[in-house]
Amino acid sequence: QVRQVKTTRVHPDFNMLSCESGIVLMQLDIPLEYNAAVRPVCLSNSTETLSSSYLCTVSGRGIIKENGSRARRLQQTRAPVLENEICERNYYFSHPGGIAARMLSAGFVSVGGQDS
Repeated sequence: QVRQVKTTRVHPDFNMLSCESGIVLMQLDIPLEYNAAVRPVCLSNSTETLSSSYLCTVSGRGIIKENGSRARRLQQTRAPVLENEICERNYYFSHPGGIAARMLSAGFVSVGGQDS
């Protein structure tokens, strides 16, 4: 299904330098038609703690290749939750501010591949 984005809302606390609160709501010009491949996103209870190695689904339009450009289409993958220290050591070692307390990291550190 192809849709145009009608409006967007960036999280009011979004910090471009640290990427904290990096979430955007998009209103589409035409609603999606739900089917076996298109379903609403599942959100966890805000009090639920996700333990390390918990397999979660991540989505976005991030960079799809190392030193590459951003994806043109929404991407989705499954990846294990990482402890912030592991993520900081493997991904954010040169990132200003490191991993903030409200951030969540997920990925396959030892084998490369998909991450968020």
